[in-house]
Parts: sequence; C-alpha cells; structure tokens
Amino acid sequence: MTSSVKQTMTHQQSTSWLAVVLIWLSGVSAAMQFSKFSISYNQLLEHYQVGPTLGGVSLSIVGVIGLIFGVTAGIFANKIGYFKVLIGALLIGALLSFSQSLLPSFEWILISRLLEGFSQLGVVVAAPTIIAILSAPQHKSITMGLWGTFFGVAFAISGWIGNDILERYSLAGLYLSHAVFISSMALILVLILDKNESRYRSTISVNNEPYFTKLWAIYRNPRTLLPSVVFLFYTCTLVSILTYVPNFIEDKQIRATMQIVLPLISTCGTFLAGAIAQYWLTPQRVALVAYIGLGIGATLLQLFSSDQTLLCIIFCFIVLCAGLVPGAALSMIPKLARNSYEQGNGYGLIAQLGNLGATMGPPLYATVIAAFGINGLVTVVLCVCFLGSVASLLATRVKPDPLS
Repeated sequence: MTSSVKQTMTHQQSTSWLAVVLIWLSGVSAAMQFSKFSISYNQLLEHYQVGPTLGGVSLSIVGVIGLIFGVTAGIFANKIGYFKVLIGALLIGALLSFSQSLLPSFEWILISRLLEGFSQLGVVVAAPTIIAILSAPQHKSITMGLWGTFFGVAFAISGWIGNDILERYSLAGLYLSHAVFISSMALILVLILDKNESRYRSTISVNNEPYFTKLWAIYRNPRTLLPSVVFLFYTCTLVSILTYVPNFIEDKQIRATMQIVLPLISTCGTFLAGAIAQYWLTPQRVALVAYIGLGIGATLLQLFSSDQTLLCIIFCFIVLCAGLVPGAALSMIPKLARNSYEQGNGYGLIAQLGNLGATMGPPLYATVIAAFGINGLVTVVLCVCFLGSVASLLATRVKPDPLS
C-alpha cells in the first residue's frame, strides 16, 4: 500500500484517564459475551436439552467472526469511524443479549452467538485504538496493559457476581443483566467521549486500492504483523495451560484452588507487562523475556514434575510469564504504528491471529498430552517459546514511531 500511510499521528500530552477506564469497562462488558455462556454452560444444556457438542458450539462460535474478519474489521473501522464502530458494536451486543434473555429457540441462540462475534470484533478493534489515541506517550504501555486485562476481569466478575445472578434469576436474568450492563456502557460512552471522529483518526490519505491489495499490505507490514504473531503463540498456549495443566495436580482441593488462582495470576501479568514496558523495557523486550521465562518454567516442569508443591509453584510462574505476553503485544502496536490506521489494522490482525491460536492450541496440546503426558506438554511449550522469541526479536528491529 504505497499511499495509505503518509503522516504520523499527533500525540496528546495528557491521558484522558476517565475515558480510558470507561472504554476498558466497555471491553469487559463485551468479553462477558464469552463468560456469560461459560458460567451458564450446564444450565444451558439442561434448559435446551442439547448435548455437549452443540453446547460447545454455542461457546466457541463467537470467535469464528474474529478468525475470519479480524483484519477486515480494522480496514472498515477506519473508514466508518472508530467511535461509531465502538458504540454500534456495544448496542448490537446489548440487543442480542436482550433477545437471548427471552430464551428463544436454540437455533436462534446459535445465530445470535454468531452475530455477537461482530459485536465482539468491533469492540476489540475500536476500543484499544481509541485508548491509544487518548493516552499520552508516557502512559501508552500502561493503558495497553490495562486493556489487555479486560478478558480475564470479565471472567472473574462473571464467576463472582454472575453465578449469584444465575442462581437467583436463572438464564434469563443472567442474559438480561448483561444486556443492561453493555447498553449502559454504550450510553455512558456516548455522553462522555468526544463524538468528533477526526479526533480518533490520523490525517492520512487512504487510497482506493482493491480490498485484497490492502489486506495483503497489512499482512506484509511488520508493524501490524509482528505484534500479532507474538500474540498468536500466547493464545495458542495460555488457554491450553489453564485447561490442561491443573489435571497434573493430584489433590482435588489444590486443583480447584489453582483453577481460580491461575487466571488471576495471568491477568496480573498482563497489567504488569504494561508497567514494565512503560518504564523499564520496550514491549518487544518484555515479550522476549516472557517467552524465555516461559521456556525456563517448562524445563523446570519436566525436572520437578513429581513434587506437587514445586509443581504448583512452577505452574504459577509459567502462567505469570504467559500473562506478560498480551500486555507486551498490545503495547507494541501503538509503539510501532505510525497512525491510527495502522493501529486499527494491528488490533484487527491481533483479533484474527488470537482466535486462530485459541482454535488451534487446545486440540494440539490435548493430543500431545494424551500421547506423551507432561513431556509432550513441555516439548510443545518449548517450541512455542522459540517461535515467540523469534517474533519478538524481529519486532525489536522495527523502527518505532518516534513520537510514541
């Protein structure tokens, strides 16, 4: 794309913290499109009398849209306007949640879940782009680290409050409460955010090249590709670790505790990565350190797999290192991107490759663990660490935006 990127962004000198936090909360509300079905999975099967296969489809189908249209969303968000895309995506999500609260046929549930994928994708492309623009250079890595926690926080809140709502008011109450939350966030953002779209765009001239030419240019651009590849190996690994690693712990009570603790450690790691990338290391170096730490943890896992106490400590270390990666990858985009167009494309590509990793990772790890046990797990993690480290090293060679 020869004429798409002509000017760098202007950077504001102070961070709009209220707006940043509210946009982050809107991301939490959008991530609850996943968590609300995760915590209500058993009740959903019981109410609709469907099997685990269809129930599993209702959980995962939201991510299909991001897998297919991730990069496309970045292109169109820049054309339509990031503010409009964010508000529209939240309102669509609210409408779909409200329709689900009426407990329609399971066929409509599946259709609504597919449509929720567009809502989810719109938020994860537009929200971080606006957050980066509203952040001063000295705070961008911190705000990106905060943004990176939205998924884990959504699951934590859903597990804490959502289960109580589910117990008191059943499926309808849970889905209706989500509709109220996500629509409230849309209304608050309309009232708080500047509605002038020019504030969220850089002054670039985007040419009329064919769609597939633009698409290919995004994949070829290291400023958008490398952070997304770093993120790909994270999503390939973390979901699998959180799912399968607790099974190596023999004590049921400790296993149950670890299932709660590990996601929280991952979320803390993501925010910590933003702080480290802001004040000590570049985001690329943070990602490199994280993958090296993950590899060391995997090696220790193989050496001390027979000691249950050490096993739990090593698991916590592995998940902490893995949690650093998304904070680093998300911080790379505003660091490397020269304008909001590249930022939007970067977040779209992260959504696409992130969904690809989350789709490929669990079956890969499950197959290897079933065949080779903990040695197979360690081997795959070491391969992922090597590839993630290579991507991080390549990203260090990309000249950053001088104003970031």
